[in-house]
Amino acid sequence: MARNNAIQIRRGADGSAPSSSLLAGEPLFSTDNSKFYIATSGTDKSWIGAPIRDEDDLDGNSASAVKLATQQSIKAYVDAQVATKDALSELVDTTISSEQSGQMILWDGSNSWDNQSMSGDATLNSSGVLTIASDAVHGTMLNDDVAGHGVEISSNALRVKLNGSSLDRGASGMKIADNGVTNAMLAGSIANGKLVNSDVTISDGSATDDVSLGETLSILGTANEVTTAVTGNTVTIGLPDDVTITGDLIVQGDTVTTNVATVTVEDPLVQYASNNSGNAVDIGFYGKYVASGTKYCGLSWDQNGSTGAEFILYHGNQAAPTTTVDTGGTGYTLSALRLGSIHEATVDGGTY
Repeated sequence: MARNNAIQIRRGADGSAPSSSLLAGEPLFSTDNSKFYIATSGTDKSWIGAPIRDEDDLDGNSASAVKLATQQSIKAYVDAQVATKDALSELVDTTISSEQSGQMILWDGSNSWDNQSMSGDATLNSSGVLTIASDAVHGTMLNDDVAGHGVEISSNALRVKLNGSSLDRGASGMKIADNGVTNAMLAGSIANGKLVNSDVTISDGSATDDVSLGETLSILGTANEVTTAVTGNTVTIGLPDDVTITGDLIVQGDTVTTNVATVTVEDPLVQYASNNSGNAVDIGFYGKYVASGTKYCGLSWDQNGSTGAEFILYHGNQAAPTTTVDTGGTGYTLSALRLGSIHEATVDGGTY
């Protein structure tokens, strides 16, 4: 009877895979362990593949170091292991026992994390609320042991220290140390009315008025007399181009210079030499003209005339008069006088 064709893979007589006279790439089979090999040289071979098992527990009598597990069996095993390891007590570095509401996990300082309840002056509930017992905080707990900040309580004083400055509360009231309050602490927090000096008093020498902080102080000038202008933090007070003085103007300096084209005087009689004492000055007026140089002419009452006190009409003087007219000055000449008539007068040519 004819046999079916079959391909037989080389194997050893003792059931093990051959290990000599091999050809690289040659398939080999071991009947003693049912493993398939491929020869890599004349004497070496490599095991190819492994049995695949579908066992969810990956344990027991079927556990093997030479079998592969399916994806489903691996997932089932991992899920089963995780499902049984979901408590802190199952961790190797914890000691959990007699759990209570509001407990914390604390390191014991040696080898494990332990569950402990907060006790003493503070307690913690299951919602995380911390409660400090009544009278549990004492002055000694608040002493200034932090640089720049702290609170110190003694039998008769409370001292708060912020940024190196102290705020004391003694029997006589609150006392703030020098430089104890900075601008940043007070910005926008104190009303003007709470200040000892909440306004500024202005005065015109007789009447006064108080300007509260926050109000606007206006500085105004009188029309045609005084002008005012504000630029930045500067108030400028001056005179307008055209000045009108309603009252009297008294100038007590030595010189008044008027650079105007026309001077109009309402007074019909103008007084000169009002401070003349001892008849020490000449009285009159003079003017400057230019004719072959600068010269001066005028009319003055000569208090020291050679024939007695008299008025002198002169011109040509090259020096301007001061308090007296220098009748001996360079160019000094008596002037002619043209009149319509002379009444009740004695005409004397005199000697000059």
